[in-house]
Amino acid sequence: MGITVEQALKIGGLVHGRVLAGKDHLDNVIEYVNIVEAPCEPEWEAQHHLFLTTFYAVKDNVEEQIRTIEILVANECAGLVFQSGVLPYLDERVIQAAEELGLPLIEIPEEITYPEVITPLVGAILREKTFLLQRAQDIHQRLIGLILEGRGLTSVATALRDLIHRPVAITDAWGTLLAASGFLDEVISSEVAAQLTHLAFQERLVSPVRLEKDHLWVQPLLSAHDTIEGFVLVYDFSGALDALDWAAIEQTAVIATLDLVKQKAILETERRLKRDFIEDMLGGEYKSTAAILSRARSLGWDLQQKRVVMLVDLDRFEDYYLHHLKRGEDHFQRVKNHVMHIVMDAVRQQQPDSIVVERSDSVIVLPHFPKERTAAQARRDVQALAEAIRARAERVLQGITLSIAIGGFYDTIEGLRRSYQEAKAALRVGHRMEQQHSIIWYDHISLYVLLDQFATHEHVREWFQQTLGPLVAYDRQNNSELVKTLETFFDARQSIQQAAQQLFIHPKTLRYRLRRIQEILGTDPFEGEKQLQYYLATKLAKLLCPRDHLSPRDKPPS
Repeated sequence: MGITVEQALKIGGLVHGRVLAGKDHLDNVIEYVNIVEAPCEPEWEAQHHLFLTTFYAVKDNVEEQIRTIEILVANECAGLVFQSGVLPYLDERVIQAAEELGLPLIEIPEEITYPEVITPLVGAILREKTFLLQRAQDIHQRLIGLILEGRGLTSVATALRDLIHRPVAITDAWGTLLAASGFLDEVISSEVAAQLTHLAFQERLVSPVRLEKDHLWVQPLLSAHDTIEGFVLVYDFSGALDALDWAAIEQTAVIATLDLVKQKAILETERRLKRDFIEDMLGGEYKSTAAILSRARSLGWDLQQKRVVMLVDLDRFEDYYLHHLKRGEDHFQRVKNHVMHIVMDAVRQQQPDSIVVERSDSVIVLPHFPKERTAAQARRDVQALAEAIRARAERVLQGITLSIAIGGFYDTIEGLRRSYQEAKAALRVGHRMEQQHSIIWYDHISLYVLLDQFATHEHVREWFQQTLGPLVAYDRQNNSELVKTLETFFDARQSIQQAAQQLFIHPKTLRYRLRRIQEILGTDPFEGEKQLQYYLATKLAKLLCPRDHLSPRDKPPS
């Protein structure tokens, strides 16, 4: 809050001033007026300052005069007033430096004293600040009155539009439109929403920014610990908002933040009730099916058309937590909220009647299926939803991936409990098999879930080492993939052509590998009951040595 250099030139002693440089920057805002006669230091506080000087300390050193200009510009000085006298005039090089750096440089004659400049300017700045403060208070009272009357954020957006005469919108932290006045609701493209999400997730935005391409000013809505709750967007083609406009925008941001925080608290209470219900239902903590169905209806849920459980989980979140520990708990909660929003957004667009509940580092989804949907159609719907969630996460999250596990389909409440346990098991085993960033169906991985129950037993490990150990060791030493070749051959029902096609190798190469496998194992793994033994061993390899089981091109760098 202050006055511009152009306004200052019409006040007090500066009416006698002559602009030597920086005429294109007379809109710089002055909030403080001061004197500088000592040599400038790089760390000087100069933002929004108008300095007066005679250059007495550096009167014989043009380079130091230029250095003073450079330091003031670097520290966002509003302008510099030079009083002639000690120096009859400024060297042309100094004037040129001010012009090139964009610093308004004003010359006043020797007979104009510093007090004649400073006193009127300080008075004008104080009057401007008093006016703006009073104006801000009036705006605050008007806006808070709208909220207290229960008229919501739309009325707040309309009031701001009336004050600044520009289209306005209020969004949440993910760019979802909450209120708009004017035509801005048509301006918020998916690209703009993605930019807002990125700004919120980076957690560094504490002051307004401009999206130049979209002609938008973005004012963050900041709650405790500078948490971004949302944004006020102002469509402004010229990019020239004045101090009164910004006072109105800032007060709108305060009021909108208060309303969003209140709504957030209400939503958190609702989420907790839903989370408690899901935990009771999936944990079997209910007296009868009728009771749990009735309780679900009280929350607005229809469990009769929920047949499967999907789990969305953060991959290696403990590693992420330790790596970003300095960012604090607020950051990690923000990440979880971000994932929850990604899931809810995908569900809202594809299956809006589905149930979505967060639990620890995971999100539980109970997709909704109308009764007329067949099992095959329902599976396709679930797969499409999982792919949509994963695609959104890839676009938005940085340094974090998601895995999605899906249990079996059932028609009862007890079946949903079983589907949940299956999804948990699929997620656990999938992670053991290095299947991060995957969509994991329980019925695709059920054999591994079974094997996992006894895979850690010492006698099982000994059996595995005796059975497939030599082949695993050979692959490690030679960076080959004979274990994968053996498994693929079994899965292809021992068809040379089909297995070679799946491995992207020539059938002759496959035949050579199969002979080499027999040589290394010292036996024929395709003989009699040995087939079952070695088939199970190749599956167990994915649990006991998952990275060895990857092909060389898929292995992460060591």
